[in-house]
Amino acid sequence: MKLVFTFPRRTKLVYFGRTGHGILRNYITEEDFVIYENPRETLNFWVALRMLLSSKRSEFAYYRAFLLFYRPEVVITMEDNNITFYATKVILNSCKSIAVQNGLRINLSHSRDATFRTELQRLNQHGHDADVIVTQGGLGTAFYRSSLPNSKGEFVEGGHLMNNAIAIEGVDVFERPKRLVYVSKYPNLRLANSTVDWHSQMMVYLNDTGLSATEYYRVDEVVARTCALIAQEHSLPFVVLGKRPQRQTSEYEFFAKHLTGLKWSYLPSDSQSSSYESLRTGDVVINTDSTLGYEFLARGLRTAFISARLSAAGHPRVRDFEFGYPVITQSRGSFWTNDSSDSEIRRVLEFVMWAEQTEWAEEAKFVCNSIFHFDPGNTILCRVLDDAGVANTGPRSWTRELVPAN
Repeated sequence: MKLVFTFPRRTKLVYFGRTGHGILRNYITEEDFVIYENPRETLNFWVALRMLLSSKRSEFAYYRAFLLFYRPEVVITMEDNNITFYATKVILNSCKSIAVQNGLRINLSHSRDATFRTELQRLNQHGHDADVIVTQGGLGTAFYRSSLPNSKGEFVEGGHLMNNAIAIEGVDVFERPKRLVYVSKYPNLRLANSTVDWHSQMMVYLNDTGLSATEYYRVDEVVARTCALIAQEHSLPFVVLGKRPQRQTSEYEFFAKHLTGLKWSYLPSDSQSSSYESLRTGDVVINTDSTLGYEFLARGLRTAFISARLSAAGHPRVRDFEFGYPVITQSRGSFWTNDSSDSEIRRVLEFVMWAEQTEWAEEAKFVCNSIFHFDPGNTILCRVLDDAGVANTGPRSWTRELVPAN
């Protein structure tokens, strides 16, 4: 833990957490700001002292002391799944709070006892809220409306900031498939067989349903291998679009193990834009339940969804992680399925690979309009910032030289 002794002073803007700070700073030009950091990582001596004098010891108490010292006009965050942020309105009602959704939100937790949604529902009864939540689209809006049933705030559908900010060059009208590209969401972990207990550890809970690491990532090994075989049958390259930078080897090792005997290549995510820049004209994207897949779909790129994480793990009745759920309730469509069987994967890829452009555009547009938004240049975010009195550049693309490395 880092201890700092900077004496707090009144400031206009607080960034709650460092997540997404880089992209927010590419739009926000306000120089009178401070970053609130988790006190377990960075502790301000004076804020901690004020907290102790209040006879309270908790992150809520620390955040309360922080806000009462700095008294900002606006707090903005891309850590929209941090429960502490929503205490802003309870502590300092005059402060405008803005949350920007940074990933898909479902009933996922590392504890059986409570999820982010249930905790937010409970605290919302006591005034925990946000003035504005910039959601990624219909899916995000549905989640937050149910999580904040008594909210007095505004839900604005603005898409994913990174997806909106980065222009993909060289992706023109799709004519025929040239590569199959699988979107990985594998973490920086060791292989399941590298330790005695890693593969059997309880990794996450979906309400009362616990999933070990092996159960959770089973769908990735099944779908990636099936799609690699299909690519081979059509004499197409098969590519794994990595989530991790090259220095973290677990992701590559996971797919190398499960794609043994098949031709494939790996594209690591070495910068915050590389996943977007790796796409080419003619790519067919295969996604399970990564936010990135929804971003590609919102752009109009040909994206197949094999949203079968829970059914592959042996829990077909648990609907979290299904494509578009709860906005989309059908278990299968022209470009999606919640079944990882060979026949279903082939059915979906058959459509995505060979459908006429007009047919694909019509199918994708209908679904995209209801679940995920795309706002090139982030015009909607800038409008929210204008309304809050936060100085910004206005809508623009995020140029390559401004993109940090991972």
